[in-house]
Amino acid sequence: MSRVIDIHCHIATPTTREVAASHRKREYEPYDYYMGATSIKHNVENLIPSIGAQLSDPEARFEYMDRMGVDVQGLSTFVSEYFYWTPGPVGLELSKMQNDKMLQVAADHPDRYTVCGATVPMQDIDLAIAEMERVVANGAKGLQIGGTVNGHNLDEARFRPFWEAVADTGLPVILHPNGYPESQRFDDYFLVNCIGNPLETHTAVTRLIFSGLFEQLPGINLVLLHGGGFLPFYASRADHVWEVRPETRTRIPDRTFSSYLRNLWYDTMVFQPLYLRHLIEVVGSERVMLGTDYPFDMAETDPVGLIDATEGLTDDERAAIKGGTAAQLFGI
Repeated sequence: MSRVIDIHCHIATPTTREVAASHRKREYEPYDYYMGATSIKHNVENLIPSIGAQLSDPEARFEYMDRMGVDVQGLSTFVSEYFYWTPGPVGLELSKMQNDKMLQVAADHPDRYTVCGATVPMQDIDLAIAEMERVVANGAKGLQIGGTVNGHNLDEARFRPFWEAVADTGLPVILHPNGYPESQRFDDYFLVNCIGNPLETHTAVTRLIFSGLFEQLPGINLVLLHGGGFLPFYASRADHVWEVRPETRTRIPDRTFSSYLRNLWYDTMVFQPLYLRHLIEVVGSERVMLGTDYPFDMAETDPVGLIDATEGLTDDERAAIKGGTAAQLFGI
C-alpha cells in the first residue's frame, strides 16, 4: 500500500509573533482585518484553545493523523505567519525561523513529516529566492505563498523573477490565501473564510492564467488548495469571456482559459464526493492530491473516506490521490 500523504496542513511558530509585532500592518492581513467580532471571539475563546497544542507541537498531532488515516503530513507554514508586511530582512529572519522549525520536525520524525510548504519573504524577491535555495538545499520539498502580497497581484512584473526561479527548478509552490483583500462584506458569518479564501485563489489564479504566465513558464508547478477555490467550478465563464473579449486573448491567444487548469495541481478539500468527482472530471485525477487543512475547524476530518466515497475512480486512481501523486510531485 502507498503511504497516505496530506499536502495541506499547517504548523505554527509562535515565537515569530514577537519579532513581527512592531511592524504589523493590519490592513495587509485581510483574513484578520475583515473578520467580524463574533468570529474573533470564537477563535480566541474556543478554536485556538482547542487546537493550540496540535498547531505548534508535532508530537500532539500523531493521534489525529492516525485517526484520519494519514501516514505523512507535508507541513506548511501557518498563513497568519507570512509576515509580508515586515521589512525584507525581518521577513527573511521570520521565514528562517519557521522553515528551520519545520525542517527540524521533519528530521526528528522522518516517517511522519516532510516540508511541502516552506515560506519565503515575498516582499523582497531577491531574498525570497535566496531563502528558497537555502531551504531546498536543506530538504524542503516545496514552498507556500499567499494569493496577494501587500495588495500586489502575483501576475505583476515584480514577481516574475520568483516565477522564473521556481520554473527553473520545478519546485512545487502551494498557493494558500490569507483572506481576500477588500472583504468589507465578509465580516459576518465567517465569510472571510467561507467565501474569502476560495475567492482569493480564484482571483489570483485567473489573473495568472490570463497574464500568460503558464504559457511563458510551463515549468511552474502551482498547487491550489481548497480544491482550487471556485476556479474549477465556473471555468466555463472564463472560457466564454476568452472567446468574446479580445483583451483576454492578448497573452493566451491560442488556448482556452480552462485548458490551463490541467497544468495545475489541486487538493481534495471540497467536502463532498460529488464536488470531488466534478473536480476530477475538470482537471483529471492525476492532478489531485489528498489535503485536510489540519488542524483547523475548517479541516476535512475523513480525507480517505471522502476519496473512497467518490464514484467512478479505479483503485489505482484512489491510491494516486491518497499519496502516490504527492510522493512523485514533491519527491517524498
